[in-house]
Amino acid sequence: MEAILRQLAHYPYHIGQILYIGKICLDDTWSSLSIPKGHSHSYNEEKFRQKKQQQHFTSEFLQEDRKTTP
Repeated sequence: MEAILRQLAHYPYHIGQILYIGKICLDDTWSSLSIPKGHSHSYNEEKFRQKKQQQHFTSEFLQEDRKTTP
């Protein structure tokens, strides 16, 4: 069990490496995977401006994918 937990804890390390390489390769076209530094205020303004609704946190991304997929 300890070996399994150690392996599961090790995966994020490699994911970080992959993301770091991706960021280096894409340079100026890199899109932040989270809220970019210094943009929390504008992010919060946009989110709190939206009408309150009860949905899964990924719903907005799934709907965008459906719009762009033929």
